[in-house]
Amino acid sequence: MMSERQGLEPETGKDISFHEHGRTGLVHRLGQLFQIVAMLCVLGLFALVTLKYSPFNPDRVPVGVDHPGVGKQLESLSLMPLTGGADCVDRASLSGKVVLINFWGTWCPPCREEFPKLVATVEKFADEPRFRFLSVSCAPAGEDRDLDALRGSTEAFLAQHASNCVTYADPDLVTRKAVDRAIGFSGYPTTILMDESGVIRAVWEGYWRGLESEIEQAIRDVLAGSPEPVTSSN
Repeated sequence: MMSERQGLEPETGKDISFHEHGRTGLVHRLGQLFQIVAMLCVLGLFALVTLKYSPFNPDRVPVGVDHPGVGKQLESLSLMPLTGGADCVDRASLSGKVVLINFWGTWCPPCREEFPKLVATVEKFADEPRFRFLSVSCAPAGEDRDLDALRGSTEAFLAQHASNCVTYADPDLVTRKAVDRAIGFSGYPTTILMDESGVIRAVWEGYWRGLESEIEQAIRDVLAGSPEPVTSSN
């Protein structure tokens, strides 16, 4: 027989008898429903993130040579050496160079995936005196001034990948703020290609499989002297 619990509503004395197993079953079904809803929410969020960074997303801001920031220039650029014994870098030191700047972080999953592929790509231009690669290791928000911690995490990551890539830091956010004013800085990784005059020729935000091939071709095109875009006054 079903176990039945008897009871009265405190104020009215109304019988509130009900079957115990019926309530237990209801609670169980509600729990299952909650789990299903939670799972759908997680899957929905994952789908949105995947769509955002998919190169086939038609609503996504154009990237590469079609990015709206192409044709603009950075009003300032200042980077400090982090690993590899590099020198400080500013706009004047880059004059006459085709420059690829990559903003990334060891704490950023797509950055970690992109890094070895991007380094392998830029190594193809190691003998090109007109080309310069700036790998800017960035800390999580608010921690960029702790250069010792940033250097430690960067060196550990480089060792893990057996990489001797020279890296830089932007502790005062001077360069990233300049990027934000010029084209908008939306996150990591962000990669910018500039020509010998400092004009932005391509911008890539995020990472997807095969991106390094697109970057390589863009570098070759700029080095080969492809037509310069119209420089924006904004």
